[in-house]
Amino acid sequence: MREKLLFISAENPFPQDSGGKLRTGNILNILLAKYDVDLLTYRNSRPSADKQEEPGLTVYEAPRTMNYRKAMLRSLYKWRNCSYMSHVDVDMRGKITELCRQNGYSHVFISHSLLGICIDIVREALPGSLIVTDAHNFESGLSAQLAAKKKGLAGLFYSLNAVWTKRDELKLMDKTDLLLAASEQDGLAFQSLSGKNSDKVHVIPNFIRIEDYQTKTNIQREKWIVLPGNMNYFPNINAAAYFNRDIYPLIKAKVPEIKWYIVGRDVHPEVAALAEKDSSIVITGYVDSVADYVRKAQAVVVPLREGSGTRLKILEAWALRTPVISSSKGAEGLLYEHSRNILIADDPLTFADSVVQLLLDCERGKVLAERAYDTLLANYEAASVRAKLLSLV
Repeated sequence: MREKLLFISAENPFPQDSGGKLRTGNILNILLAKYDVDLLTYRNSRPSADKQEEPGLTVYEAPRTMNYRKAMLRSLYKWRNCSYMSHVDVDMRGKITELCRQNGYSHVFISHSLLGICIDIVREALPGSLIVTDAHNFESGLSAQLAAKKKGLAGLFYSLNAVWTKRDELKLMDKTDLLLAASEQDGLAFQSLSGKNSDKVHVIPNFIRIEDYQTKTNIQREKWIVLPGNMNYFPNINAAAYFNRDIYPLIKAKVPEIKWYIVGRDVHPEVAALAEKDSSIVITGYVDSVADYVRKAQAVVVPLREGSGTRLKILEAWALRTPVISSSKGAEGLLYEHSRNILIADDPLTFADSVVQLLLDCERGKVLAERAYDTLLANYEAASVRAKLLSLV
């Protein structure tokens, strides 16, 4: 009889329509090879019932009462990160305690460092369980990046948020048994934060299952570029605005027939406004398959100037054999070589020229994409991380 593992995630990973959900779902899929898993998560507004019937997986859903506005207010008197994930104890405390006492899990997996508050709840019910936390990002670093963009009262609030987040990451490092980081850079950041706990940190890079991206249909490429991502996430919002202001006009001047697709859920008003001023910009909002757009594009653009971890949007483009132009920040943490498996550009003119090159020279794009595909298979496909993950958990 297999052991049971409790897997706690604020984001229901099904359907896998964002980078965070991809990481969560792909790790969960590997753990199902070893454990029967009880997944405790929030109810998803877009359920994927077929995936939840996976053998060995039982899903428990908590109703969400802690929205972002409530979390921001609660953070002021709890001195805790303002993300709703940092306050899941409001909705999940009772169910965590109930499941732990009923099942006596030997292992508990917490999917996101912002759910660190759950460790205390688990320890109360199961003092001897091994707790693994998957960090996703180095959140205090992200919070500091956001604070630097704000002014006035907003700047003060987010600066405090960065301080609270760092404090909670220090507590997390003390309390968790293992901490998984999504990149070498994030791993080093956590180790620097708490040297006495540095041996707890292990890097499990973002990865994908290549079979999820394979198709027998030969799809014609269009004169498209695609910027994929959750469009309510501040690094993506800022990237879209920067690309529109400083880069896209230079591309249009040389390739006037171009279409720019911004593909992602939860579109921020600042992003939505871009399409109102330019008919060549298409904002899709939520789509069932981002891959359908990336397959048709001649290039994926990743003009990020903030963020942490590694970009699953790049890995997905590599899996779909679509060439990528990225900033250094966007490709941070990945094994890449400029002009071999990706084009790196950190100023508007170089970025625009790189995009134009791929739009006008399809053969170069194919060579770049094939090399990127080989890099993906060797380093970021599920088979390349499965053994390490299962040896830890």
